[in-house]
Amino acid sequence: MEAPPSRQEGTYWHWHGNGEDAAADDGSSWCDYSDSPGHGSSLHTEWAHLQDQLHKMGYREGISEGRKDAAQEGFNLEHRQSAPEGYKWGLVRGITSALASLPDSLKEKLLLDAQHRGKLEDLRNSVQEISPEAAVRMFHESIIQDNAPLVESRLQTIPNDLLLLLRECPDVQVPEELKRAP
Repeated sequence: MEAPPSRQEGTYWHWHGNGEDAAADDGSSWCDYSDSPGHGSSLHTEWAHLQDQLHKMGYREGISEGRKDAAQEGFNLEHRQSAPEGYKWGLVRGITSALASLPDSLKEKLLLDAQHRGKLEDLRNSVQEISPEAAVRMFHESIIQDNAPLVESRLQTIPNDLLLLLRECPDVQVPEELKRAP
């Protein structure tokens, strides 16, 4: 009886279920422990391909996360700068609208002379001319041009003018947020 081929010869043994072992030379072995010269290089090729794919995936994920972080950082910075100014602009819109909508008899008590009442009406008209979208655009442009010489925009002059007007009216309490410098 001849000895079965060795593993070095590339033949593997299978159990056929009929009580006999049979040699399989077709490469369909469930335990492919080939030591053939080409087998190691194909594993190396597969491993190199897998490493390359994982490297690309990691790079793409890193780029994506970096973009998200940069966008979030930009949002946080812009929010820190714009939220107080937006709140202040909302106060200006609310105060000018509320004072302008008062009956004339109350306006005369709060704003002692016609000149002050005229200034209030001018301020209210100036505020109403600026839509919320335009105010956001103006604020954004002022941030972009932060290296340019400081030119006061209407978003800065109108609150200052209102503050000056309200300080001349003894019966009007000025909100602290409006008093703060931009």
